[in-house]
Amino acid sequence: MAALSAATGRSRAPSAAGVRVRCPAKINLGFWIAGRRPDGYHEVDTILQTITLEDELTLVPATEEGIRLEMRGRAIQGPGPNLVERAWDLLRAEGLVTNLGVHARLTKRIPVGAGLGGGSSDAAGLLAGASRLFDLELSIDDLRALGARLGADVPFLLRGGTARGTGRGDQVRQLCPIPPVWTVLASPPFGISTTWAYGQVRKRLTHLGTAGNVLETAIAAGRLPDVAAAMRNVFEDVVLPEYPVLDALKRAMESRGAIKAQLTGSGSSLFGFVCTHDEALAIAKGIAGTGAEVRVVRTLERGVAVAPLASSQARGRTGLA
Repeated sequence: MAALSAATGRSRAPSAAGVRVRCPAKINLGFWIAGRRPDGYHEVDTILQTITLEDELTLVPATEEGIRLEMRGRAIQGPGPNLVERAWDLLRAEGLVTNLGVHARLTKRIPVGAGLGGGSSDAAGLLAGASRLFDLELSIDDLRALGARLGADVPFLLRGGTARGTGRGDQVRQLCPIPPVWTVLASPPFGISTTWAYGQVRKRLTHLGTAGNVLETAIAAGRLPDVAAAMRNVFEDVVLPEYPVLDALKRAMESRGAIKAQLTGSGSSLFGFVCTHDEALAIAKGIAGTGAEVRVVRTLERGVAVAPLASSQARGRTGLA
């Protein structure tokens, strides 16, 4: 982490009036779990994919040291700092933003506690956005090393696209991009505790074998039916029996024409792959009365995206005249 070491201890003036960061959600095309690691986490093998549902984070330099976070859109429940604030605190602990301040505005569109990685994407957005705003000279490897300290999905969401995560899920290797796929995303009005889900799946661990390799090969070949046939999420074995409404929602998506419907992460969201936009709209309309929040999205070949704000936009974001 040479660039990180070189930047540590320096206070930098802002290099832009502000930045806007688009922070995409993710889905898990495959998810397998083996035994518990010495560090207490589980050994996983997962294939991840970003989609076009995104939060938006804007960052504008502030005169006061530290971070001032303004929330819009969905509420984030729970005590303590959220992942955006924790990401800033990590940069400060590393000496990268000493004496600097930022006004952050987070517009939440990604459902919370739904297996879509929204919090992790927001943290990735703060790291990448602050690096651009304050010219921290952090490489993608530096950012991923920092991100792994915040959550297993953060390193993936910095680059996004199609990738395979091993270890805790934070050891990321980019794959050939999956062909663009229309996707129906259904998010029920409740979340599922990841801690509970891991506790349940531990009783029936799925030893890591060749299943991830089969899915990776199908993705490289670019044939959606083969990709769908190789997709698997072991959390379905414990989550769907406990939540029959999710099982019914999955069946409803497939009966209406989804090539494959599957839980993402430990839930509660499900996604269904389809061939055309019209098919996606028809399925979305067909399951609209289930109580789930339904969207039509597409797969995405990138992770968080940082763009500069014009000076007039930055003044507006901070409430300045």
